[in-house]
Amino acid sequence: MIAERYLEWAETAPQHMRAEAAAALARSYIHDDLDAHSRAEVEQVLTRMLDDVSLSVRCAVSETLAPSAQAPHSIVLSLAQDAPDVAEPVLERSPLLSDLDLVDLVAVGGGRVQIAVASRARLNAPVAAALAEVGCAAACEALLLNTTAWLTPSAVATIARRHGRDGAVRDALLARPELSAETRQLIMRSVAEALTTFVSGCGWLSSDRARRAAEDACDRGAIAIAGSTEDTARFVRHLAKLGQFTPTLALRSVLSGDLTLFEAALSALSGQSPARVAGFVRDSDGRGFASVYAEAGLPGAALPVFRAALAAGREVGFADDASGGQAALSRRMVERALTACEGSELDVGPLRALLRRFGAEAAREEARRNYPAEALAAQAA
Repeated sequence: MIAERYLEWAETAPQHMRAEAAAALARSYIHDDLDAHSRAEVEQVLTRMLDDVSLSVRCAVSETLAPSAQAPHSIVLSLAQDAPDVAEPVLERSPLLSDLDLVDLVAVGGGRVQIAVASRARLNAPVAAALAEVGCAAACEALLLNTTAWLTPSAVATIARRHGRDGAVRDALLARPELSAETRQLIMRSVAEALTTFVSGCGWLSSDRARRAAEDACDRGAIAIAGSTEDTARFVRHLAKLGQFTPTLALRSVLSGDLTLFEAALSALSGQSPARVAGFVRDSDGRGFASVYAEAGLPGAALPVFRAALAAGREVGFADDASGGQAALSRRMVERALTACEGSELDVGPLRALLRRFGAEAAREEARRNYPAEALAAQAA
């Protein structure tokens, strides 16, 4: 009887009245003490409302049923697959949508669907992982800002890899206190790649120079990250897996007066214990150091350079030259390394060019420390 009367009335009723009726019937279903027959009739009417041409009618049903655990699951699921204006309330609030439902909706839905799901309270790990894998940048940002979402480290890393170039996503990532060293490195790489493309695209630098500047910046960042993480060996293995732990990075680490990354790399890549590696590094002129150096896969031509840099570091002190963890090159250590190149019988031409570039960088860093920009500006005034 209820269904028949509603359908007869709905044929001529204006849409705002149909919307009011839809909300009233939805409220009666979830709040009133209806008998089984009346409840079934109301559910039938609500199901017919899913075909109403008016968006406002379907929105009224969605808004009313969204927070209820008593709503018909089939109707809620249909609403979740409707137009975004209709779907958003149930996607954000309905307790009836299972993780499997939500994963499917995320996979086939657009940006607004994904953002609505990402905003749900107490979002479980499988849904968060699905959003990290296929969600748009805005959805991933909403997920990162959702403090009740269960985000695993691998999901966070996936977001960083997919959307690290997006400024809003990057800010949301960096605001998370549990961000791993590996994820910070992924973000850094994404920013560097974006800047390289932008700078070379504007014609400010050639693509080769922009790429080299980005690589230098990433190497400095990797040294700083290694110094701040508790598991440096794991970070080194991560870099090696990505092909980003290079002899250049190892040499920069030593020449920056910070052995954290270098010793961790020798240990992780050679399989020797950290304590044993530290002893070899202290006695870098011995055969033990040459052996662990070779086992780590570092080039034999650069061995005299590493030895010279380590000897200079022992003289001037590694901790002091680390420049507060800023990975600044030591000019004195670079000069000692260049001297070792001059006396080598091996082909060290490319290595010599690298060290000269390091020397120019170290000189500029030294000038900046001795003559800060503020002091120069004051003198000019």
